[in-house]
Amino acid sequence: MRSSSVRQISMCLAVSGGLALTIVTATKPAAATTADPITGYVYDNILYQQTSNSAPTSPQGYFFDMGVYFNTAGDYTKGTTFYPGHPPQTLPAPAGSTQFDYESSLYSTMSALHAAYPFGHYAITASGGSSGTATASINYTHDYFTHAIPYLTNYSSLNGLNAAANFLVDYDSFTPNSRVSQGFTFFTITDASTGATVFSDPFQAPSSMSALISAGTLSPDTTYDYELDFSDRLNGYDWKNGSFTVQGFDVRTDGSFTTGGAETPLPAALPLFASGIGAMGLFGWRRKRKAAAIAAA
Repeated sequence: MRSSSVRQISMCLAVSGGLALTIVTATKPAAATTADPITGYVYDNILYQQTSNSAPTSPQGYFFDMGVYFNTAGDYTKGTTFYPGHPPQTLPAPAGSTQFDYESSLYSTMSALHAAYPFGHYAITASGGSSGTATASINYTHDYFTHAIPYLTNYSSLNGLNAAANFLVDYDSFTPNSRVSQGFTFFTITDASTGATVFSDPFQAPSSMSALISAGTLSPDTTYDYELDFSDRLNGYDWKNGSFTVQGFDVRTDGSFTTGGAETPLPAALPLFASGIGAMGLFGWRRKRKAAAIAAA
């Protein structure tokens, strides 16, 4: 099972990058009320664990993610989410960050997750900086997950792979839910001991079925964690507050593998020695053949 901190890295890569894409590609309506309009988001997540070449069948758990994203550090310094039946949730706000994000603990069932984070109105605010206070309102009423379960089809080839050679990771594709705006595939590898991201292939088309890990990207004899994420996204705009919104419905599969050890290079003199042995053998074979020919005469 992957640690929450490692899962958080993958989550931030998917969320922050996706929201940036939403902001860049969307047309800013005239109703925008701040110089740096925010994007408020909520993400519902199903988590699986892969241990073989087959797709996992039972979720390991469910978790919820909510927060705010904006363009310029310092425009906002704190964030809060207001949602049904619960006290306001303060969003962790690292200094110099352009994303304030809160991730829940892992729940064993979807019903338990929905009890903690129910359908209804979510108001996400950012404040405390040079841009004043901004709010994004989200009406979260349904879950729109894909039916596909992400998994690596060549999982067994990961353990012992040669880190000094290119390696193609193969996986299944997915069809986004018909009710969402867009869907993406994310594939991420992190170092199991440090949590550092060592490989990321984000924003792939849902039809994508592979990612190429170039030689030298991974280290030999090292354990890594990976996550394959099928992300459905429902984009919106809060006209009252002039803010962007995203509802995400992600199906994620995690796994681990250990690369093979470094290959020991041959001593420089060994190829010459081997060729010398071969020449001696060839010379001996020719001498025996000549002696046999003389005896026969």
